Amino acid sequence: MIWSGRKGSTALERRFRPDIAVGCVIVGAFVLCAILPGVLAPHDPLKSLPDGLTQAGAPRPPLNGGFILGTDALGRDLLSRVIYGARVAVMMAVVPNLIALSVATLIALTAGYGRGIVEAVLMRMTEAFLVLPLFLIAMAVIATFGSSTTTVVLTLAFVSWSYPARVLHGEVRRLSTSLHVEAARSLGAGAIRIALRHILPHLMPLLVVYFTMNAAYMVMLEAGLAFLGFGVQPPTPSWGLMLADARDQFFRPWLIMMPGASLALLCIGFSLLGNTAERNSPFHGQRVLL
Repeated sequence: MIWSGRKGSTALERRFRPDIAVGCVIVGAFVLCAILPGVLAPHDPLKSLPDGLTQAGAPRPPLNGGFILGTDALGRDLLSRVIYGARVAVMMAVVPNLIALSVATLIALTAGYGRGIVEAVLMRMTEAFLVLPLFLIAMAVIATFGSSTTTVVLTLAFVSWSYPARVLHGEVRRLSTSLHVEAARSLGAGAIRIALRHILPHLMPLLVVYFTMNAAYMVMLEAGLAFLGFGVQPPTPSWGLMLADARDQFFRPWLIMMPGASLALLCIGFSLLGNTAERNSPFHGQRVLL
């Protein structure tokens, strides 16, 4: 029986593809590590273990001395550090992403529906952010205010709101002239009610697409800042910090491969979810990202 010839089967295949299953498994595994690191990690990620180093004082390679992924230069279990590092990565993918999208949505609703001088000022400010070297700005902000987790989260949100705000603004302008908004306006609905009840719900598919696609960008941005010393600071386990600590360990490749592979795998998972969300959204085929 050829199921692909049926209309219902074709719609099902279009929505449930292997990439979304793989993306959900990858992201779900790292989210589980972020939620339950104490349960999954075999050792304390900050503790130098008595048998964590060889007799020569070198890190243990994978599957040596009972350590699945080996140990680092201080004798700490690498598997435990990778698991605890997922907590930082997932937090950076979610929290600053939500803050940035909230700011972008507020600016887009205010500018797109308000029009006039308010729209001109907000959009010129947004376009000014689009041409700035945001990575350098993030480094400057963190260097000025310190490298605490709160500072890093707010900085990532600060440098990430402009792209979605620009696209959401165009969608709000389109929706503000649609028939259902005109009908609500003719019935006496106020601007805030129209924005929250008749425009914002129609932005949700686009917000879901942006959230999943920006999550990988947030993870990479935090890891890059941490690698340069501007992200989460020791002793907090972070994949970017682990890569920075292992950059001169040429003859101990597992110290680079384990956090690097975790970083790449999580970004791949978010990218698969983002591609699926974009393909199943009403904006499929349009230029969603600038």
